[in-house]
Amino acid sequence: MRIAVISDIHGNLEALQAVLTDIRERGFDRVVCLGDVVGYGADPEECVRLVREEVWRDAEREAVVRGNHDDAAAGADDRYFNPDAKLAVRWTRENLSPESIAWLSNLPHEIEYEHCLLVHSSPFQPKEWNYVTTLTEAWNAFQCFTRPVAFIGHSHVPFTVSLGENESHLQVEPDICVSMRARWRYLTNVGSVGQPRDGDPRACYVAFDPDEGVIERVRVEYPMERAAEKIRQAGLPDFLADRLLKGR
Repeated sequence: MRIAVISDIHGNLEALQAVLTDIRERGFDRVVCLGDVVGYGADPEECVRLVREEVWRDAEREAVVRGNHDDAAAGADDRYFNPDAKLAVRWTRENLSPESIAWLSNLPHEIEYEHCLLVHSSPFQPKEWNYVTTLTEAWNAFQCFTRPVAFIGHSHVPFTVSLGENESHLQVEPDICVSMRARWRYLTNVGSVGQPRDGDPRACYVAFDPDEGVIERVRVEYPMERAAEKIRQAGLPDFLADRLLKGR
């Protein structure tokens, strides 16, 4: 079984369509989503519709978790967002259907799926929207799951950290394709479909093969200029458009 793990779409329809096309062409068996379907981008309703059609359920199992932007767009407190993000969240809320808002508000914060844990922010207090950007934060995350791998998003920066079978120290995996070792555990940030921040503006997702024990990062070209122009036309901050072209 091959599973495509996507995250942080952020209302970027062009990036989502390109990634889903790539996933279909590669013949994945499953698609799961780590949240932030909306926020920042100009097509929140269309992105919710696509995720519900192509990702939401497989054999009656949930396959999408809630992100902090999904949470805020559905009506949760947005006071901790910076001004640009807050403006985008409120614009998003106004441009979602009541049905989409209800769907976002009922997404779970974490799901145990096949051989992995799915969570938007961190397995450590997932409802607090903690980031994992340091080894200390990664260590805290490892203490909160037991499955071979946990997939996260939130920071938009992809990485994989491993914990050896004696669980004495963490190791940052430098390669985009990681072969999992027996009795080791892994924490993987799958990057962002709709707003990468690692300097590579291409859409990013992860291919996971639990049978072969392989975690691979995938990048996909998409018409980012079109997505950026739609943000400007919607009256959202220029910064949100410009960053798409830089991957920052």
